[in-house]
Amino acid sequence: MSRTKVDTASSKYQSLIENLPVGILIVKGEEIEYANPYALQMLGVHSVSSLNLRPVDFLHPSYNNEFKLLLKRIKEGENPGFIELKLQRLDSNNIIEVETSGVLLEDGSIQLLIHDISSRKQLAREQLRAQIAEETNLQLQREIIERSKVEKELRQAQKYARSLIDSSLDMIVATDIEYNINEFNAAAESTFGYTKEEVYGQHISMLFSDQQEMEKVLGRIEEQGSLANEIINKKKDGTFFISFLSASVLRNEHGEIVGAMGVSRDITSLKKAEEELRLSEERHRAIYDQAYIGIARIAKMGRFLLVNERLCDMLDYSAEELYRKTFYELGVTEEVEESLTDWDQLLSGRIKNFSREQTYVRKDGELISANVTVSLVRDANDNPNYFVAVFEDITERKEYEKQLEESIKEKEVLLKEVHHRVKNNMQVISSILNLQSSYIEDETALAIIRESQDRIKSMSFVHESLYQSKTLSEVNFAEYIQNIVRNLYHSYGRPEGGIDIQFELEDIYLNLDTSIPCGLIINEVVSNSLKYAFQGRQHGLIRIEMGKLSEGDLKLIISDDGIGLPADFDIETAESLGLQLVTTLVTQISGQLEIDVSKGTKFNIVFKEQ
Repeated sequence: MSRTKVDTASSKYQSLIENLPVGILIVKGEEIEYANPYALQMLGVHSVSSLNLRPVDFLHPSYNNEFKLLLKRIKEGENPGFIELKLQRLDSNNIIEVETSGVLLEDGSIQLLIHDISSRKQLAREQLRAQIAEETNLQLQREIIERSKVEKELRQAQKYARSLIDSSLDMIVATDIEYNINEFNAAAESTFGYTKEEVYGQHISMLFSDQQEMEKVLGRIEEQGSLANEIINKKKDGTFFISFLSASVLRNEHGEIVGAMGVSRDITSLKKAEEELRLSEERHRAIYDQAYIGIARIAKMGRFLLVNERLCDMLDYSAEELYRKTFYELGVTEEVEESLTDWDQLLSGRIKNFSREQTYVRKDGELISANVTVSLVRDANDNPNYFVAVFEDITERKEYEKQLEESIKEKEVLLKEVHHRVKNNMQVISSILNLQSSYIEDETALAIIRESQDRIKSMSFVHESLYQSKTLSEVNFAEYIQNIVRNLYHSYGRPEGGIDIQFELEDIYLNLDTSIPCGLIINEVVSNSLKYAFQGRQHGLIRIEMGKLSEGDLKLIISDDGIGLPADFDIETAESLGLQLVTTLVTQISGQLEIDVSKGTKFNIVFKEQ
């Protein structure tokens, strides 16, 4: 039943009590807890709650024993019927004659129904004294009217009780002493699928899943007088459902058992939902405990609220031991102090989560490294509730990384030594060629030896750069170009200030496979310019540009303002070894070569890093 209907029913019942022309008192212990307006009028008081009045304050002393006996019988569950008493009004001490009866309420208090029969008694006495038949008939008429009024009120109460039963959302079923059904409300009809006519007079067993289930329920009711438990019922179509039953025996006014009544509700969907929730929790708990990472729920003050098995294994503590500790107790003091700022930012809402590397102390004293990610869970009102922390044990990874770094350092040392030895070997070859040249007088042969030395030096500069570099995979090409050109400049003995060298170089790093071919190209082209471009001149300009183009292409431009090449020059048919070498090297780096001889000579090469 909805709260509105309950409130309306309560209001009607209160109004009925307040307007009854019958006195109603509720007595608990020795004090009067409630009196309706008619009772207050009868007793000559305005209120009982403020005066702490007792029934004995109004009762005529000569009726004390009868009144005590009445209360005793009511408390023992009997229905004593009406007894006559005399009461004294508090405002005038007038004696009024009443008849009263009562019932025991659920909270142990007693409700007394008091009829003022003073007038009736007076009229009776007058009848006897005057023996006037008219007065006797009048008194009888009054009694009939009063009885009719009470019967009407009783019918209204029964009608109200009927409406309560029929409008209840719970199933209400009552039986006689033989457990044959005599009450079956609308909710029961809807749930079981039977009509009232189909079940009235039928044994209650038709509503149970089996005989054993029925005997269990009825046996409990007969033994203890009541039952509150889950049972299995059966519908008209034969399907079973689970209900929660609250049942008790019914007694008459003499306390004799006359039947039984039960109020129940179908909880099949609720039980199904509970089972699904239980299975879901078990699945999530299994995933939670079997996760490879440690997971914990942590209170705002840092105490562990829930931990999974992986975290227990990581820290070497049982779950119960961790629940007695805080998150901060297990960390290294310096790191914990550093992380407090992150926790404060989470609580203030400035960040949603944070991750950091932390060191923790296991139960056995061993230190472990973990990557910890922490987030804050808020309640429905957006207030901080608890933290969720995920721990990834990275101790082995840290050790592996340390070993890897040491291994890389060892390999870097070895590789540097390789480059250093290659460079030294090339210098040895260059020195041998230099010694050999002292025995050669042929100028052509000497020129060939010198060109070979320049090429060797060009390649040795690469290994020298790698030996001196922090990274062994890339060459600082801007520095490399300048080293090559300066070596050539001095190799060909140009006078200081005679030939200007201009560089326009971007900060570019190239690998070994690209650096050596490019270095040899620069060596050949610049050597050619120094040898032939400025014949008969003391001054000239050589310009070298290096930079990046779009889509990852690189450009290398070497130009001079010398006498230039012939207009019909074709590098593909050139007989010079150096120019043939340039063509081969450009192809090696998948480059495109253009030669411009309109003003001096310009070699324009576009290529990609190999």
